[in-house]
Amino acid sequence: MCLRRFLYVATEGRMANESTIVKENSYRSIMRGMSAFGGVQVLQIAINVVRGKCVALLLGPEGMGISQLLVSSTNTLKQAASCGLPMSIVREVAATRDGDASALDTDSVVAVARRVVRWTALLAMLLCGACSMLLSRLTFDNDLYTWSFVALSVMMLFSVMADGEMSLLQGLHEVKRLSKASLVGALTALVGGVPLYWFFGYGGIVPAMILMSVVTWAFFRYNMGKTHHSPRVDVARDVRKALTRRLLALGLVLMAGTVLTTLTGYLVNMWVRSIGGVADVGLFQAANSIAGQYVGVVFTAMSLDYFPRLSAAISDNRRMTVIVNRQYELVGLIVAPLAIILMLTAPVLIRVLTSEAFMGVVPLVRWMALGLFLRAMAYPLGYIAFAKGNKRLYFCLEGVFGCSVMLVVNCLCYWLWGLVGLGVAMVVVHAVDVAAYYVVNRRAYGYRIDGPTLRLMIILFVPVLLSFLATLISDIRIGSVVTAVLLAVTLVTSFRGIRSRLSR
Repeated sequence: MCLRRFLYVATEGRMANESTIVKENSYRSIMRGMSAFGGVQVLQIAINVVRGKCVALLLGPEGMGISQLLVSSTNTLKQAASCGLPMSIVREVAATRDGDASALDTDSVVAVARRVVRWTALLAMLLCGACSMLLSRLTFDNDLYTWSFVALSVMMLFSVMADGEMSLLQGLHEVKRLSKASLVGALTALVGGVPLYWFFGYGGIVPAMILMSVVTWAFFRYNMGKTHHSPRVDVARDVRKALTRRLLALGLVLMAGTVLTTLTGYLVNMWVRSIGGVADVGLFQAANSIAGQYVGVVFTAMSLDYFPRLSAAISDNRRMTVIVNRQYELVGLIVAPLAIILMLTAPVLIRVLTSEAFMGVVPLVRWMALGLFLRAMAYPLGYIAFAKGNKRLYFCLEGVFGCSVMLVVNCLCYWLWGLVGLGVAMVVVHAVDVAAYYVVNRRAYGYRIDGPTLRLMIILFVPVLLSFLATLISDIRIGSVVTAVLLAVTLVTSFRGIRSRLSR
């Protein structure tokens, strides 16, 4: 009797657990999470498209190059000063929301998190002001932009605080408020930034960046106040110290990896500027912007929805594998046709979104489109080590290894083939990422891509690769027809694949 009862209870428990896994991480659930962010992201991309067109016309390649150099240099400082807190805050707040018995109450976490973020925001502002002359010399080889970096210290203050409020919203899984608040920055850049470019030319770049950071922080803080009425709480000193240490312990590792990534992008921009000039930096940024915004809906939705779900499976490798493989399938089905569309419409997109001065980046954008599919394959794997809390592995894999490959490959390919080489580098870097992430995660956590998922990714990659090869055909009309046929086949495959998975 006892044995039968034990077997019955064990069987029922296992079935309930499997039912929970399927319910929480079903294809429909994943698509619902992605689409919730995606709708607002589409609007944000549309706003950025209009802004990008205005900036291209008003500032030209050189102006875009100056803007990108200012952004990449200040981003490096911001990542260092923020100590990786945003993602640590997401994890801590999510633990309170999910009822983790070992976690503090939400009010205490919010209070401590905001306190720590304020200190890091002040640190970012002071660093930017103190290093302004050094940043100007390193970035532009002169002192002409010293006061620009001094002014950007204000932007640093509000930008770090905005990231903190955004992390609180993400941890609470306030999807709609988080998405709507993220629109504000794009709207501010359009409505407030473009007139500044119109009246002041290059001189409007810094005021536009400051305005965007202030308004973005204000709206994130407003939405956080609407969703969580946090009273003033007195957190015991020992509890506050313990939570701060916990936030910083994981955050500092993340910060190191993120700083290395941002610094790598900065060094690549410096390499491009030193060999090709500021105009080449602007052309590279234009191509990056077009390719990035094109699939930004998918990757942004993945980062905001996928990471919290993956974090919930840190103690169950089987559940983790289910989450990763299903994320793989849906992201591949969405990104594959988008990559082919980008290859096919690159000349039209560049002409419409920028100006004739940027038409030289068409081959670069097509290489980037090929790289985007490989990036989609690497993206789900890159989150595993961090979600598991394996700080050392995450830093070595994402920070040291990934950034070393990125820096060496980008600099070498640009030196050999110019701007097109940066597209080649994107393909090579993400291909190496896929291989390295898979091998490491398989050995560390037993992750394995299942047969159906692997077959699907191969089926999707073949037309993407063939479409890219078709764009190299000397007769543009033949190449376009071949690409269009491959696009039609891929669209049918993707539509059927998504529909069949949502019906399960």
